[in-house]
Amino acid sequence: MVDFNHPANRKLVANFQSRNERGNPRELDPAKAENPYYTLGTHPEIVERLWDELGGALPVSCRWILFGRPVLVHPASGVVFAFAGGTHTYGLRLPPPERADAVKAGAKTVHEYPAYPELKVAASRLDLADLGAEWVFGGWLKGEDDWCRAAFEFAGE
Repeated sequence: MVDFNHPANRKLVANFQSRNERGNPRELDPAKAENPYYTLGTHPEIVERLWDELGGALPVSCRWILFGRPVLVHPASGVVFAFAGGTHTYGLRLPPPERADAVKAGAKTVHEYPAYPELKVAASRLDLADLGAEWVFGGWLKGEDDWCRAAFEFAGE
């Protein structure tokens, strides 16, 4: 379902592939995953937000798994337009007007992940500019339903 050669996907795919420590398959239909809300390394509330709340309002199902991470993919173009990661984050790939609205509403483009020494996890940082200028982090902000629909349409162009 993911178009691995589409320019809009290249940086995201490379990022996910480089962080695929578990050796997950490139892509997987969520219906074939065992308990995907709890086994994809993402907090179940984030998966629910992405797949059920934001993705559930779209005209077609866009749920997919990319290198073991929940994503939304436009079914016709194969462009990933949203992803979930970690315990606190999900990102949306927005067209310029909606991206500007999202930033104005408080959406961030950089997330600092804390260290967990007891788990031997170092602090890290994800700057969405590394994935492309269109990306912002969601945060249960007012307007995200509309932004997700715009992201879906943008991905289909």
